[in-house]
Amino acid sequence: MTRTSSGARDREAGFTLVEILVAFAVVSLMSLMVIRLSGEMTWGGRRIAAAELRLDEAEGIVLLRAAAGTLRAGTERGRFSDGQAWTLCVVDAGPVLGWRDLPPLWRVRLTLDGPDGSLIYATLVAGGLGGS
Repeated sequence: MTRTSSGARDREAGFTLVEILVAFAVVSLMSLMVIRLSGEMTWGGRRIAAAELRLDEAEGIVLLRAAAGTLRAGTERGRFSDGQAWTLCVVDAGPVLGWRDLPPLWRVRLTLDGPDGSLIYATLVAGGLGGS
């Protein structure tokens, strides 16, 4: 029967300083990754919420003009509630389709900034009798 010294048992009973430091480093890196991912998700969520709000406002701009009968061919400019500029372009698509004696079919595009800006909202709106 062999006997082990008590010194050998003491060395096997715990972790070395290097092992503990490596474990702390791994946990720290994982924590930083989680914090960064959380920040990116929060920022992405804010962008989506802002885009949804802008889309709702754009739809409201078009629908209010259509309901009031003021939707006409041409270009109009304004600002969203966040201060960003928008451009509303309305074109009668009927003649392009060969519709001559029918009420207008408005092709509506609302973009950020100028007519060539990012598209926010696009639709077709049937005009009523009398050209409105």
